[in-house]
Order: sequence, then structure tokens, then C-alpha cells
Amino acid sequence: MKISKSIFRKYDIRGIYPTQINEQIIHKISKAISIKCLNEDISEICIARDGRLSGEKLLSALENSLSKNGIDVINIGMATTPLLYFAAKKIKSKSGVMITGSHNPKNYNGIKIIINDKSVSGTEIYNLMNNIEEAPERKGKIRFKDFKDEYILEIKKNIVLKEKLKVVIDCGNGASGCMAPRLYSELGCDVINLYTEIDGNFPNHHPDPGKPENLIDLIEKVKDTNADLGLAFDGDGDRVGLVTADGEIVFPDKVLMMLCKDILSSSKGKIIFDVKCTDSLPKLIKDYGGTPIMYPTGHFNIKNGIKEHNPLLAGEMSGHIFFNDRWYGFDDGLYSGARIIELIFKTKKSISDLNKELPVLFSTPELNIEVSDEKKFEIVKKFIANCTLEGEKISIDGIRINFNNGWGLLRASNTTPMLVMRFEGNTAENLIRIKNKFIKELSRICPDIDINLN
Repeated sequence: MKISKSIFRKYDIRGIYPTQINEQIIHKISKAISIKCLNEDISEICIARDGRLSGEKLLSALENSLSKNGIDVINIGMATTPLLYFAAKKIKSKSGVMITGSHNPKNYNGIKIIINDKSVSGTEIYNLMNNIEEAPERKGKIRFKDFKDEYILEIKKNIVLKEKLKVVIDCGNGASGCMAPRLYSELGCDVINLYTEIDGNFPNHHPDPGKPENLIDLIEKVKDTNADLGLAFDGDGDRVGLVTADGEIVFPDKVLMMLCKDILSSSKGKIIFDVKCTDSLPKLIKDYGGTPIMYPTGHFNIKNGIKEHNPLLAGEMSGHIFFNDRWYGFDDGLYSGARIIELIFKTKKSISDLNKELPVLFSTPELNIEVSDEKKFEIVKKFIANCTLEGEKISIDGIRINFNNGWGLLRASNTTPMLVMRFEGNTAENLIRIKNKFIKELSRICPDIDINLN
């Protein structure tokens, strides 16, 4: 079977089921994972899946193939990606494989890999797939273990909430539904559940809290129930979205600002953030005695940054937040939600009040232009080579151009066939000007692109 190289991405492996990723392809990928493990003296690995319809078949194929290739398998079943990361931290090998399509459309699925406590890129796995090695004589053992109790108990020891808050949680019918209602109830919250039934068809809305249209039902429920806040999670639970009691969406870079103020008030250190975040974030980090470090977007890149710089906190505009002060340094939407709730008790202020204390930002959410996976990087490369916009150019991930009145960003998504844009201005008028200027330049350089921002 021919395997499309395009599914092997910088962060992970991701493709359409069953044409690009299926049980046969999982067997070939598992062989490469096994080679990687055995090369690093790893003989045991945790595996799990999210709630996608193809997940059960792909997990079974992964389990059987890893075992056939001499790897002992601990199957933790249906889980969030953070629970898989947690389980990997708890075993000697510090290794795990997650079957997940994250926030991609329902017909997608994929793989995230941790070997020896390090993220493994899809491209590395692709390069190992041509290695021909005989299967070892020893067949790996398979056992099942549920880590949910251990995970929830550890969060309860880490975070103690002093009063009962009313919290609406929207799991978008994703994998967070297997744990989020129980976690927040056991933390002492009055929990109102929204779309917590796991359903890989995602019948209510797509599980991507980075898109404002996916938060409409959460906003309505928060207002109708007079809740203190609302939390939304993506398909595999490693991202969080936040809504105030007033129904206002708090973009993740502003959530990071709230968390930075709290963490840097007691400890000084480094904070990592991605290229999509507001200019106000590094300014705040410096004001509170921290060291800001801008990084390329993507959990793979951020985790490498955490290994290199050992920051107190890291985060992305997409809603991935990595706590490295009292937690394990991986992106965990459910734990992040608990830390956000903790802020209310520590500051004795509502999320709405905390949000009002931050600078007013005139910015767009993440905007996408649909293009093919094959063309997206070439488009960005062409834009960088031919762009005539004047300003400070940062090219660590696509191109971010800082002007004296704001900034604009163009990069290629590593997880979807999309170009990603984001804009910010020091006034609403300047935001519009910068956005229009960027789009006009993209139209000039790449006239064949249908620039339909969504």
C-alpha cells in the first residue's frame, strides 16, 4: 500500500481515514515506532485513543503490531491526550502513543508520539519506515490499565478550591467527556455539563475552542445558568477555551497573561509563547520580572522549548497551555481549566474582572485560508521572498511583521491544509488597516489563492 508522505508532519501524524491512514498503515507506522523504541532501549509503551469513530480499530491495530514487534503494551483505552502523557510519565520508559485527530474534521485521525520523555515528529517516523528489520523473537505483553483515578487524585492534591463555583464545561462530544465532569465535580465545582457524551460524529459543534463559532452554545449556557465561567475543550482534551460569566470569550494569549501575573508574582523565570500571541504578553512578562521567549507554533516545538529552557509556563494562541511549575510540562486542557478556576480564589476576583485588568487588545482570532497540504509551505515561502511590507520581520515560523501600530502574521498550519493569519493593532482602525494591507499583499504575490478567511 502506498503511504502519503504528507501525513507525516512536523508535530505528529495526521490524515483522512481510511484513505490516508488505516489499519494497514498503522502496522507500518508501528514497526517504525518499535524500531525507535528498541534503538533507545525502550521495551514498554502506553497507548490510548480519543473518541473518533475510527479510533477503536486503529488502537487495536497499534496494540497488535507493537506487541508483534517486541514491545510491551499498556493499553489505557479511551482517554484524553494529556491522560496518555500523564500515564507515560508514570511508567519507567516515559513513552506513549496516542491515536487522535485532535481538532481536525471527524474523518481524520492520527498519532502523537512520546518516546523516552521526548516528542517524536512524524517526519522522523517516516524516515524510519524504510528500515528493514526482522521482528524480534520475543512478542510483547499486552495489559490494560486505567490511569483516570491516579490522574484525578494528583490534580486534587495539586489544586485545592476553597469555595463552590458554578462551571459550565463543553467537551464538544470529544474525549474530555470521559473525565472532565468527574474531575471538576471532585474539585468541588457545581458542574453543568454540555456535550459531554462522547460521539465521534460531533453532532453539536466541532470540538475546536479556537473558533468563536464553536463557543456559541457555551456562552448561552453560561448566561442562562448564571455560571461563574465556562470552559471548552478540543477533541483530545489538550486545549482549553475560556468564557467569562458575562459571556465574553477570553483569547488564550490573554489567559496566558492572567496566569503569568499569578505565577511570576511568586517565582521568577522564563515564559514561552508562540508567534500568534499578542505583543502585550512579552511586555507583561517583563513587567513582572520574567523572561519572555517567542517560539514557533505547535506542541512539538513548545515541548522542545520546555526541554531546552525549563520555563515556568508555556502556551499557544490555540489554547495549548503547558504548566511546568507544579505540573509536568505537557499541554493539558483539563488541568489548565482547574488552574484558571484557582485564579478566582487566589485573587478573589472573577475571570471577568481579571480580564478587564489586562490591556485592551484589538486583534483577530486565528484566521484560516484553505489551501492544499502540498502548496501551503510554498505559498508562505513565496510570500516571504516577495513581501514589500516594511516593518520588523520575524521568520521563526512563517512571517510575522511588527509595525509601529501593530503586527500581522502568515504561516502554514502543520496540522491542517490551511494558511494561518492573525492581526493586531493598537486601535480598531489600525487593526483593519494592517489586516487589509496584509491581505492585499498576499493577493498581489499569490493571485491564484481564494482568500476566504474563516
